[in-house]
Amino acid sequence: MNHSVSALEFQGKQVDAKEFLRPILFGLEEEDLEGLAQAAVQRYYESGEVIIREGDEGDAVYFIVDGSVEVVKEYDDGTERFLHTSGPGEPFGEMALLQEGGRTATVRAVEPLTVLEIERDPFLGVLGRSPSLSVRILVRLTGRLKDSDQQAIEDLSQANEELRKALRRLERLDRTKTDFIQVSAHELRTPVAALLGYAQMMQQNGKVQADPQLQMLAEGVVTSTKRLHRVFNSILDVSRLMTGGLQVIRNPLNVSTIFEAIQSEFGEALERRRLTLELVGLDQLPPCSGDPDLIYKVFYHLVNNAIKYTPDGGQISVIGRTSEAEDLVECIEVVVEDTGIGIAPQDIHLIFEKFYRTGEVALHSSGTTKFKGGGAGLGLAIAHGIVVAHGGEIWAESPGYDEETCPGSKFVVRLPRFVSPE
Repeated sequence: MNHSVSALEFQGKQVDAKEFLRPILFGLEEEDLEGLAQAAVQRYYESGEVIIREGDEGDAVYFIVDGSVEVVKEYDDGTERFLHTSGPGEPFGEMALLQEGGRTATVRAVEPLTVLEIERDPFLGVLGRSPSLSVRILVRLTGRLKDSDQQAIEDLSQANEELRKALRRLERLDRTKTDFIQVSAHELRTPVAALLGYAQMMQQNGKVQADPQLQMLAEGVVTSTKRLHRVFNSILDVSRLMTGGLQVIRNPLNVSTIFEAIQSEFGEALERRRLTLELVGLDQLPPCSGDPDLIYKVFYHLVNNAIKYTPDGGQISVIGRTSEAEDLVECIEVVVEDTGIGIAPQDIHLIFEKFYRTGEVALHSSGTTKFKGGGAGLGLAIAHGIVVAHGGEIWAESPGYDEETCPGSKFVVRLPRFVSPE
């Protein structure tokens, strides 16, 4: 059994380097063994002291006389991964000498430590003259790498299992959250729909119409209730997309008719904001197969998005054309283009995520058609989900984001004209 004593005690004892190295480097010519013994320098280290720092130049190999070391891999965030330990009679630091590079790991004393340090040149000189020693060192290094690989595999397996457990927990939480949102939105939408009906009846009452103040109040109630109703509908649409509950009821679809309704819906906002909505080529598009109500929502949200991010006096263009997808499927393509503030490159792939908004929009706003007005941040996510459910594609293009020059943005929707029966 090896007995360790303190480094201070070892300073009074000189190790016979030649006799210590003889069994470790057995098979060496006596002359080479003598040369290494003469080159060896006895070093002492206290517990916790670093002998080799990862990244430093490999200029020496060490043989442990007494004590032990631990070898660890250091990461940028300050954490460490334990690799292995080495004890009396074992070398360390030889890998950096062989590969002529920086140290690949950090080595520090686990307890008071005594080592023999041999510099690079004399050690490599002997190694070059002794094939048997080279083979033994390579075998040792191979075994060490094998142990490290096995440890890494075990660590990775454990991490994967922890990730799987975390994923299952998150999936359960996500289902619970989605169910809660869906039930809540559905339950709230019902009384809001009733409230909207009563408010509209009140708005048509003769006494209200005869009183400008009551008329203004009734208009405010109707407008706010309509907005609240749209929010609940959007939440329900997103929850259906998240749970795969969106049902596409396909019928012959005329895009031109859909945009006539959208143009009427946003007519007042366009006039108030002095925005021009230009429709090009839509009446020449052939009919396609789709769910009219859902496709209406796609273009409603895209036009609403263009209105929101285009300054007053700007222009929104909707261009229709036919095209072919990569698999040669015949498609219709609708492009919604604006002269707005644009989209930053880092945002271009994120804008279709739920609740994502580009730029600094108002968190609280009286209308979603105001410039950079507030909103739930669900419109583009809903549009994306509906288009994908139809077997189509949707993407955004923009030169960049700039509120001064307004480079604009473009949203492209591609829908297959016909869907093959499953």
